[in-house]
Amino acid sequence: MFALLAPLLLLCAPQGPSEKDLFDSQLAVLRGGQHADGHYGQGFTETAQVVAAMALSPRAYRTDDGPFLRDAVQWLLKHRAEAAEPQQQALLALALSRAHRDLYAPTVAELLAPHGWTAAELPRILLASSEPRSALEILSAIPEHTPYAERAAAVARAGMVRALSAQKSAGPSKDAAALYEKGVDYLLTQRNADGIWEMFGQPEPGVTAMAARALLGSTRAEARAAADPALAWLRTLQQGDGSIHGGRVQVYTTSVAIGALKAANRPEDSEAIERAAAFLVAVQCDEGEGYTPNDKFYGGIGYGGDLRPDLSNLQYAMEALNEAGVASEDPAMQRAILFLQRTQNHAETNPERYFDAESLQPVRAGTDGGAAYYPGNSPAGTEPQSDGSVVARSYGSMTYALLKCYGLAGLDRSDERVEAAVQWIQDHWTLEVNPGFDMLADPRGGFQGLYYYYETLAEALRTLGIDEVVTPGGARHDWRAELVSVLKRAQHADGSWVNEMAPRWWEGNPVLCTAYALNALHAARR
Repeated sequence: MFALLAPLLLLCAPQGPSEKDLFDSQLAVLRGGQHADGHYGQGFTETAQVVAAMALSPRAYRTDDGPFLRDAVQWLLKHRAEAAEPQQQALLALALSRAHRDLYAPTVAELLAPHGWTAAELPRILLASSEPRSALEILSAIPEHTPYAERAAAVARAGMVRALSAQKSAGPSKDAAALYEKGVDYLLTQRNADGIWEMFGQPEPGVTAMAARALLGSTRAEARAAADPALAWLRTLQQGDGSIHGGRVQVYTTSVAIGALKAANRPEDSEAIERAAAFLVAVQCDEGEGYTPNDKFYGGIGYGGDLRPDLSNLQYAMEALNEAGVASEDPAMQRAILFLQRTQNHAETNPERYFDAESLQPVRAGTDGGAAYYPGNSPAGTEPQSDGSVVARSYGSMTYALLKCYGLAGLDRSDERVEAAVQWIQDHWTLEVNPGFDMLADPRGGFQGLYYYYETLAEALRTLGIDEVVTPGGARHDWRAELVSVLKRAQHADGSWVNEMAPRWWEGNPVLCTAYALNALHAARR
């Protein structure tokens, strides 16, 4: 949210290196031990350990991230016969199962079958039963001049401990309510004397609307009632054109204000919601602004004017229109479909080429089914093509936004555009990062917009009625349970969440991240 605003510096610096930092530093050392043919260290065991360590680290590296993992996995497959002992077979199975979202499932199944193991049991099988330490403790205890083989074993062990810890906390639906109420308690402590949330010392309407909506999802009447001052203040910000804002990001703020007012379900807010929804329809790029269906921005919605719409603003607006009672068959929803498919890397339905800003290279659609930010533009960058064009990289938060909007516009799972977006999600399933960014070019890239990603993911999968994400090898992921597990691990002692890896897009602000997390948990409720 608020993608063009300056990032807020993190409010609290971590004490000492984090688990992510320690994994990064150790993996950087191990990375230097790769040979030209792809293997690491002295051979099979060390290569499998390094692959497992990379795949089980917080960055969850996969073979499509680059040759540092892809070439190592190919080397392991060529030398599979060297896995003669059960422990080596378990290590190879673990490395392969985590290296590319079940792409190597048949090979993994062959390795596991003789022993009667399952992939989920591998971290426990490979760890000493007496291993008492956390991943952080294991990594912190590695001496600076540790021999390569010992370092590879230790970092792999830390990854396994981390994976085992995640498994133990998986499926924690019973924890979701406790997480939610703890987050609500944090938001309650962050209001000013008037019951409003601030940014940079000033009342912030968008953040206030999101936080108020989160309070309204509480099971406690007193917490829900605490949203009343914020709702009343938002009503005072409604402009003559129906928009609700404090002078900037009119569409974002109007959209989340509609969501908050609708969640309160007060009859006296009906007119305000109706006027706000009319504003969102009015700013859509259509014939009223001189656009035609042939224009690349037709059907989109931007920050408040008609100069450059984007998928992020559009998904908030469409969600708000849906909450306001606008049907999927409404012309505004149907106009949006053209803009949506032009953001999608699905050449079959998006054959056009676009020029973005000052670039002289045409941008064309790829074939992976994911989505960019707007036609021809992606914050995740571009990929050069042999014909001189480039493809705007698909990334997670916008692909889920695309999927959600397709659902809101009435497209079902059988539509080829929806199928393509779902396929991208299956191919890139992860909750560790916002997938699609080039982590080699920018190690923090995938952490940008992480909590926005969680919220959008939950809303999209709920909207399409998807209960499980089935990855290419056939593994079935209960996304609700996995999301709750991730948010449980990330919640701070005071109940807040904050993006400690990438404060871009205001995610260095714990109030905003906490609101995102709570709204994600709310969307994950069955």
